[in-house]
Amino acid sequence: MLSKNMLMVSTVVMSMAGIVPAYAGSTSAADTSGTMATDDAMKSDANKLGDEIAVQYEEAKDFTFEQKEDFLAWVDEKSSQLGEKYDEVSERVGSDGEEAVEELAEAWDHASDELSSAFDNAKDASADTWEDVKANTVEALEDAKKTISDGKAAE
Repeated sequence: MLSKNMLMVSTVVMSMAGIVPAYAGSTSAADTSGTMATDDAMKSDANKLGDEIAVQYEEAKDFTFEQKEDFLAWVDEKSSQLGEKYDEVSERVGSDGEEAVEELAEAWDHASDELSSAFDNAKDASADTWEDVKANTVEALEDAKKTISDGKAAE
């Protein structure tokens, strides 16, 4: 399920890469009236995501090996939410031009590959490796969130 979501997100991003450049120059270069509002919104989103990461880490610590399936469902849900958030952020970044879209897409592809790999490792985890695999999976979720909220993606 996770891989299917990541493939869908990647497809959307690649589709946007062809469309966004056509619209990137559609407004006047002197028109920066929405820039500050967008930057403030991105910073606000980054702060919210930081708070959510801390909460998620606390939630994840409580999953035992016996709750592995519940953990996998939880990770899948969080991954889907990240995909939706990525779509929103990539639309906002699209107004910054093709280079900004490409930077975000490249960073997201790397983060989603890491998350997919961590998810696969979690599926294969044994009782002996559970705590390490769980921590790595949560870290991959955090990295994916940071990718979306990273300041360079907003610039």
